[in-house]
Amino acid sequence: MNEDLPSMQNGAVPIDDEGNERCEDKSLYITLSMYVSEAKVAAALGSRLTPRIVESFQPRYLNSRKLRDAVDPLFNDIADRERRGRVDDFLLGALGGQKPEFVTVEVPDTIVWTTEGTQSVNTLDGLNRKRSVRVRRFWYAHVNGALSYHVSLRYDYTHSIADLYFLSLLQKVAAPKEFAFPADAPARTRAARVTDDRTGIQAIDAVTVSAGGKRMPFWHYVRACFDADAAHLLDALRSHLPASAGGKARGRPKKAASGSNFDTLIQQAPFIEVPGLEMPVSRLLFFFQDKTFFDQLLPVDPATLEPVQRGTRMDEGFGTHCGQCLDGALHSDPDTDQTYRLDAGFWSRLLSRQQAEGAPLAATEEAPEALRYMFLAGFNQNIIDFLNQDSSEVLDSLDPIYPDTEAQEAERKFIRYANPRAMITYVQSSRSLETANDYIGTCPYAFLIHILSMHNEFLTREYEDAALQLVSDVRADSASSLREAARHFYDFRTGPYEAYYRDRYMNIFRYDTEGDVFEKMTQLRGIARRNDYVERLVSNVESQTRDREARMSKRDESAMSVLLGALGVFGLFQLMFNWADVLNSRLSLANPGDWVALFAFCTSALTALVLVVGFTVWFFFFRNRS
Repeated sequence: MNEDLPSMQNGAVPIDDEGNERCEDKSLYITLSMYVSEAKVAAALGSRLTPRIVESFQPRYLNSRKLRDAVDPLFNDIADRERRGRVDDFLLGALGGQKPEFVTVEVPDTIVWTTEGTQSVNTLDGLNRKRSVRVRRFWYAHVNGALSYHVSLRYDYTHSIADLYFLSLLQKVAAPKEFAFPADAPARTRAARVTDDRTGIQAIDAVTVSAGGKRMPFWHYVRACFDADAAHLLDALRSHLPASAGGKARGRPKKAASGSNFDTLIQQAPFIEVPGLEMPVSRLLFFFQDKTFFDQLLPVDPATLEPVQRGTRMDEGFGTHCGQCLDGALHSDPDTDQTYRLDAGFWSRLLSRQQAEGAPLAATEEAPEALRYMFLAGFNQNIIDFLNQDSSEVLDSLDPIYPDTEAQEAERKFIRYANPRAMITYVQSSRSLETANDYIGTCPYAFLIHILSMHNEFLTREYEDAALQLVSDVRADSASSLREAARHFYDFRTGPYEAYYRDRYMNIFRYDTEGDVFEKMTQLRGIARRNDYVERLVSNVESQTRDREARMSKRDESAMSVLLGALGVFGLFQLMFNWADVLNSRLSLANPGDWVALFAFCTSALTALVLVVGFTVWFFFFRNRS
């Protein structure tokens, strides 16, 4: 093994004098987070998981007390987590999180992706070597009774081209856009899932983990970890629940037919960038401790140490040279039309510019600064085809969500990016990372932003689903029964609506370094947009229902008026009949006064008849037509 490789590549984590894991330069901390909804947790336990139940459970479960005592003070330093004098969310240990686990991750030496209809086949020396990765696992109990499961990985890397592509694959395994099913893939009766024996997506199938003497695809390893950790946690929670809340007296709920907690509890959703693929609903947190990357992203003038624009560091000549090399690597292929073949010859030509300047390079050695800029721009947007960028695209992708002012840039604390599925942070060093790494495997400040944003995003998605169901129910029932429509609105307002605004995390951060990022994550993840959409949708349907209710009420009033009018006419006719009886018994044509009475009677009867006919014509013809 090369002695220049980071210490973790030799199978050991760097340890300080106190026995704690030491965070070194060029180390990446990845947290894969999966959300288990409140409804699924309640179904698995037979009872809703309340904050007070978790509060009493936490100190007794595995290493949860240690997690709380070490990490909660760091959370509380930057956020006001209190609700009515108590904290309602909790860190929980995992069965496999008592001590760090070391696994070996392998990827193939050739990776194939497709961008904008053009395929790239990249063959790199050193890409397929075995890499040691440290793993920590833990749970987070949310205020609404949901749980999230976290797998934290640490990888100490180099700046070699091979390692840069390996880092890209670590993001692709959870969000494999740019990858596609083979053209000759057999037809499926259902969408492919990451836990299938084979999906046909290289980024999923070919990234493997060796642990406990077994080698398996990455997601199979994650499922095995989740199944073991979830079974242990759920059993412990069932034993802890009060009998009246579904504990021992209720018995153990039935397991899913598959026997896998992962398949039962983790939601699978279509991955829109790869039609026909379903992925576990998850989000990623990347935390780079890397002085070189940090200085590239927040460059300073070496003489004055004042911040300078990133564009001044960009080597546009390398970008032009890279484009020329790509043009030379483009081949026609009968199956895929066009293919970039990034083979040894391509990499030799690409790096020849540095070689001509007296700095020979290979794919296993340090990548030039311009290539690192391209990698960073691509990684921030989850793009593995990062060579195919011009300078403006690179600069756009290097525009962070924090800092976003000159004053913030001058502080040079950290720099943060985000894409729809990941938040990414770069630092030179981090005291908070050093403190919490032995417990949660990442920076607690970044993690709190990440976990609250993820909770709000999935809570908003559930709220959106409930609102769409409300619209469907109201439209189906309001045609026949306003009472049912009103009941649907009442149930929605006292159920999903109330729960959403009760359980959603507001911006609880004390400082702009976290608060500004949280607000931008709210925008980027579509939380604010979805919330506005749902409010408008529900308001519109509610308004339409009220309008219909008003029209029906007016119609009822009109019908009542007709009924009262009919009763009046009936009474008038009854009076006339009474008069007729009187006249019939007393009428004498020889008496002039009786003629006057007869004329009055006939006039009244005719007037009543005209009124009835006129009202009937107006009501059933002119009114209905208008």
